[in-house]
Amino acid sequence: MAILTFLQGVMNWFIPAHLSGDLHTRKRVQMFIVSHVFGPIIATPIPLFLWFADPQPLWQVPILAASIYGFWPFLALVKLFPRAYTPLAMASVLNLTFCILWGTYNYGGTSSPFLVWLVLVPLLAFMYLGSTWTARIFVFSQITLGIAALYGFYLYGDFPTHIPVENMVVAGVLSALGSNIYVFMMAAYYSSVVDSQSELIKEIDRHQYTLKALTQAKDEAERANGAKSEFLAKMSHELRTPLNAVLGYSEILLEDAELDGRGEQIADLQKISAAGKHLLAMVNDILDISKIEAGKMALHLESVDLDKLIDDVEATARPLAAKNTNSFVVEKRSELGMMRADATKLRQAIFNLLSNAAKFTQNGQITLAAWRNAEWLEIAVIDTGIGISREQQNALFSNFTQANSRIAAVYGGTGLGLSLSQNLCRLMGGRIEVESELGKGSRFTIRLPAPAERPVSAPVAPMPRTATRDEAFVAESEVEGDQRKAGFAAMSGHMPDHERRPRLLIVDDDRNFLELAERLFMKEDYTPICTDAPQSALQIARTVKPAAIFLDILMPGFDGWDVLAALKADPVTADIPVFMISILSERAKALAAGADGIVMKPFDASKVKAALAGLKSVRGQPRAKAANA
Repeated sequence: MAILTFLQGVMNWFIPAHLSGDLHTRKRVQMFIVSHVFGPIIATPIPLFLWFADPQPLWQVPILAASIYGFWPFLALVKLFPRAYTPLAMASVLNLTFCILWGTYNYGGTSSPFLVWLVLVPLLAFMYLGSTWTARIFVFSQITLGIAALYGFYLYGDFPTHIPVENMVVAGVLSALGSNIYVFMMAAYYSSVVDSQSELIKEIDRHQYTLKALTQAKDEAERANGAKSEFLAKMSHELRTPLNAVLGYSEILLEDAELDGRGEQIADLQKISAAGKHLLAMVNDILDISKIEAGKMALHLESVDLDKLIDDVEATARPLAAKNTNSFVVEKRSELGMMRADATKLRQAIFNLLSNAAKFTQNGQITLAAWRNAEWLEIAVIDTGIGISREQQNALFSNFTQANSRIAAVYGGTGLGLSLSQNLCRLMGGRIEVESELGKGSRFTIRLPAPAERPVSAPVAPMPRTATRDEAFVAESEVEGDQRKAGFAAMSGHMPDHERRPRLLIVDDDRNFLELAERLFMKEDYTPICTDAPQSALQIARTVKPAAIFLDILMPGFDGWDVLAALKADPVTADIPVFMISILSERAKALAAGADGIVMKPFDASKVKAALAGLKSVRGQPRAKAANA
């Protein structure tokens, strides 16, 4: 084994580096090296016998010996000129042919015992060069020419008689023995190569079988993941539909209870509303996680005023921190400026971290720190809460994972917030880093790549809330409504309240939702016109010319996208602003289809007030100005 290892090392040393990468070429070069190392050794007895048997061995025996031992220099030439392997292999085959024909010519002619070696020429040539057409033509040509030359000498000349044919028996035995040893050696080596290739082929087959099994498992996993995502989406819709009623009616009842001063009912209704909002947040988190895992979560990039975003987050989080008597501090090293980002997802990730800090900190301090350099935006949430041990940090960002079961029992939660935030940050090209010590608090840092541009001269005027497409409404319909109201007032000294109020058209196949929307809009001094027949929405809009249309997306048969396309294609209704109502965040698709915005379900009082505030704020403005503000 040691000798074989040594020989293998010698062969590998001779193999040119640029040929070792191709398995088949490397095997051919190994054949070349093996035959050139051992070939002259095997053939050595023949020139020795001829030297002593030939009375006048000069110069035919030395030339034969030089030709035999001339195979060894080819090893050095291959090492020195690795790019010339093919020409060197051809030269070696020519040398072998010359050696055989020279011995045949001088010792026995057509009856020479050395002709048996001619069988090795095509064998070795194809082993060295492969079975290309160039190799085939080369081998056939030089063998044909050599045999033709011998036959020509036989017909038209005499072969030298250095040793009588009857005295060539020993030479014949040596020649047959040497050629057989040579063929045996090459056949054995070739057999080992074939065996190794067979093992390789078997290994490839095993890997292909494994790959096929993995591919099938992957396909099944993708189908299962798709089924899971579809199930979650459907369940999300089914859960949000009753939640819409729970939150909407609890808001209405809560307002009525506050007006009537019914304290006991106020506390109960607040608990119902809080529980519904908690369930809604959990449903939203699960749906977002499934969308990220399915690769269907898209970024909606826009120019974000980071300073304003931090201010908005502060306004929302300060009451949250105060619930556990925590102080809330905001630190900004400098102006953060503008950057391209998905503001909704960034705000969601920050707020999740602040919610956790507020939940696990009591009578302490929560700090929101933000800074920015040339490459990164960093936003840190620092608290003085219970902290997290190093072991617990390892699984902190896994789905449905919390630090430990005791914390889950005491503080509650699903363990989705941190996982979702980390996934959102990775989707935006960044990550969340954590530093924490048990009993001393935690520090979660959001790191996102930030574009190089920053405001350096004239500050960018902040875009007013009323100028976004989500809240831009058509002025002409408002003016027409005011004119109609003024006309009615001029003709009669009084009119019913519902005639003086702007009309809103709500289209949804869920009658419970329509009933809730009607009550919510009426509380805000609007006249809601509700229909659960999307096919009739265009005709109703043409007749009543509402100030705005609220249109559900998911409806059987004629869905919201079909209704929106019909409204925008009709010249009478094309300028009426349309808000799409959906459980899914499809803002980009809605805007691209011509809608003026999207309102997410569940439909509660705060969303209604925000949408209607936008409607009132643009009243009297030209539509083009409002839409482009």
